[in-house]
Amino acid sequence: MTFYNRTRVSASVPQRLREEGRWYLLPLYWLLETSDLAREAIAGSGSWRFADHIYRGRPSGRYGIGVAVDFLLLRLAPARAFRTRYQFARDRAADLISATPPDREVSILSVPCGIPRDLIEATASIDHPSGMTVYGLDLDPEPMQAAGDEIRRAGVVVPFEFIEADAFDPSAYPRGLDMVISTGFGEFLDDDLFQVFLARCRDALAPGGTLVITATARNRLSDFLLRVAEVFAHYRSSQELEDHLRRAGFGSVTLATDSTGLQTHATARKESA
Repeated sequence: MTFYNRTRVSASVPQRLREEGRWYLLPLYWLLETSDLAREAIAGSGSWRFADHIYRGRPSGRYGIGVAVDFLLLRLAPARAFRTRYQFARDRAADLISATPPDREVSILSVPCGIPRDLIEATASIDHPSGMTVYGLDLDPEPMQAAGDEIRRAGVVVPFEFIEADAFDPSAYPRGLDMVISTGFGEFLDDDLFQVFLARCRDALAPGGTLVITATARNRLSDFLLRVAEVFAHYRSSQELEDHLRRAGFGSVTLATDSTGLQTHATARKESA
């Protein structure tokens, strides 16, 4: 199994810094280790816990100083931009749900889903879920188990079905979906793999269905901190994301950039046959 978000290659980051002669970064590394956000980035690369910590936006850490470090990291522009992608996905899902007549079925997939806070929040106020199904697909069973707890806590009555599978396995995807949401996965894929993934999403959509996806632009500070933690990302501009989507066969693409300029939010429509 390949977890594309697990990019760490060293058994010990401090040892690697010493071997590279960058011992002067060790105090920064130890300071970052006090923050729960930074420590998860170091331990788990771009894990679902790392993403969910930013989405929740609640600082936590060790020894008191860790909470302060976490607080500062969560308020940096890259973290604020990161948070907008789940909010964007949540709002697009809510728009689809509100626009769908009560007598029509609607299905939405999050891939890879982690804890799909966007869909949990989008469905939290629905009292009569007849005809609606939400799917979460992820290779890691742990976040899907955690998602079940969050769904129960939120009192969501819409059925969530979780699929433990590789996002590149075409047989794992439900078919005829109205919406596919993917935020953050593309940052761990090179251009060739990203194109394959977009094709998987397009194939799973019904004609007229929508892909909701985001891309991240490079920020020098966050990229430096992530590289210290051995989190290596593929950054893409709005134009590059649009080019990928059109190459994957999406005919109608709408893009917007968040207020920091670091996140591109896109909706791409699969044209009707």
